[in-house]
Amino acid sequence: MELPQRVSVRYKDASFNTNEIRLRTFRLGLQIWEEQTKPRKTELYQFISSCLKQVDRQDRFMFSLLFIELTDLIRNSSLERGTKEVLIKTAFREFGCAITDFEDAVK
Repeated sequence: MELPQRVSVRYKDASFNTNEIRLRTFRLGLQIWEEQTKPRKTELYQFISSCLKQVDRQDRFMFSLLFIELTDLIRNSSLERGTKEVLIKTAFREFGCAITDFEDAVK
């Protein structure tokens, strides 16, 4: 499935298109282990939450695809196995929290 190219969001007074959302998601995902002690307060959580509020319902699937790509990127990195596992678990926890909090707020 292709990521929708028409998606554009604003975050902290900057505009992001699909490729920029992907790059920012990857960068934030890769730095997330530094923020593990602050669940639901990470920059990744804030970024995904902000994006979800601005993206059409039909395009929200793109975040799942981004995290699949992120997992592959982490898995193929030269990090040690334990670090990879923590990184993937933490990134998906933040992603899951952002999605759940967003859906709960919409109800």
